[in-house]
Amino acid sequence: MPIPVRVLPLLAIVALGCGRATPSTPVVTPSASASGKYAPRSDLMVIKLLDGAPRSWPSTGFPPLRSARNPAMTPDRDIADDLRKQLGKNILDPSELPAPAAAQLTSMMGAHFGTPAEPRVRVPSWSETVIAAVVRLDPKKGVFANIGAAAAEIKKWKPSAMKATLADWEAAETAKIELKLDDAALTRGSVVYRRWCLQCHGPTGAGDGAHAIELAAMPRDYRQGIFKFTTTFVKADPTLKKKGFGPSGKPLRADLARTIRKGLDGSMMPAFTSLSDAEVDDLVSYVIHLAIRGETEFSTTARAMQPTEDDPDFTGPELTWLFDQNLMFVLYNWALASKSAITIPPEYTHTDSDRLLSAFRGYKLYNSAEFGCAACHVNYGREPQLKWDMWGGVVQPRNLPLGVFRGGRRGEDLYARLYGGIFPSGMTAFHTTLTTGPTYLDRPDKIWNVVHFLQALSDPYLRQQLQNPATLTKFKERLKADNDLFLEDLNGVKLDP
Repeated sequence: MPIPVRVLPLLAIVALGCGRATPSTPVVTPSASASGKYAPRSDLMVIKLLDGAPRSWPSTGFPPLRSARNPAMTPDRDIADDLRKQLGKNILDPSELPAPAAAQLTSMMGAHFGTPAEPRVRVPSWSETVIAAVVRLDPKKGVFANIGAAAAEIKKWKPSAMKATLADWEAAETAKIELKLDDAALTRGSVVYRRWCLQCHGPTGAGDGAHAIELAAMPRDYRQGIFKFTTTFVKADPTLKKKGFGPSGKPLRADLARTIRKGLDGSMMPAFTSLSDAEVDDLVSYVIHLAIRGETEFSTTARAMQPTEDDPDFTGPELTWLFDQNLMFVLYNWALASKSAITIPPEYTHTDSDRLLSAFRGYKLYNSAEFGCAACHVNYGREPQLKWDMWGGVVQPRNLPLGVFRGGRRGEDLYARLYGGIFPSGMTAFHTTLTTGPTYLDRPDKIWNVVHFLQALSDPYLRQQLQNPATLTKFKERLKADNDLFLEDLNGVKLDP
């Protein structure tokens, strides 16, 4: 692809010190009466899963990262001390980003994502992308010298050198359309968000709204672009280079719509049943906008604060190019996830007896080395095993006999959780179990077996049936007649405390 003629005037603008060529389409500047700007991120950032395990649940009103920020003001001094030992390693403080880079990043965030009242997702034009990738100005030289040097760099530039970048740019442009991130939808969605969501999730989607501190668990923080309850799973391809943080934890639009419509069982997230379909659709677009905005800021800040020996100082054009790449990568990963929905196969349980037999199989698989569920869900989750999640929050594996599953207790909901795991919480994805061991044409696959066991475990009547020796004996006879010895060594089931 040849460099467009308009690149040379753009080079002049860059050389004059703007740091970014003028957009090919006008950017509307919000009026002074608009509802303000998005605040730059200032709270601590977890960039890797934290070391160790929490010693206790945090006190109400004192999320772990806030305790780490203000150790003298928290009753959870042990949590604060543990986390402060990980500063600079697994946790970064964005306030330590050098002031010039912080100011430039804030400017770019405003130019590409707008304000709460006038949100947008603006992908740099191809001309701007080429300039950001190729041109490096010398502040010690004059304007005309920089223009000449930049023109020389462009002249040496070959389109083949940016073939991969062109593919990323085209994917980002396409993703913006597929994800419904047009300005009109985002503006409508921002109105719905401010009316119904801002109080808990906050203006940037940080989960720090005015009511958040009152809740039993902090509302979802969108700013890393990851969510717990998704029906997507992208299998890793070792032949392809990972772009940014990858597509894990990114939901379908339908996943976000379901959470809005039905809420999350066992949490403070309510069901918004009165919203129209159009309002939900626009609200989903705006939540995705906040997630893309937040992840672009997060990934750019993290990389700029942790340069390697081979990296330049991330200032000026270098920071612009880093920002552009991260924005493209984030959009690419959202689009990749949107095309990777988990396929839920049929259950193949035609009768109640078939379903109970499947639950017996699930009991054995649950306690097997292949699944290893009991390693985390000790005593079926009755004994808390506290863990860190990827936001720096404290979580525990689900107490399964209670039957409260935040992502839904329908068969297809539980199947998706088992197949793809819960990425931000570290729950294992069991998609590989489908290709091991026997498969059955007229019986559920292994994941369905475990799903049926989980549903039976949380039902008092079915739990009693599973523990009834007569039921097990009957099924053993049936399996023996079919020459299937799957349950041959199963001598008893104990599910109650």
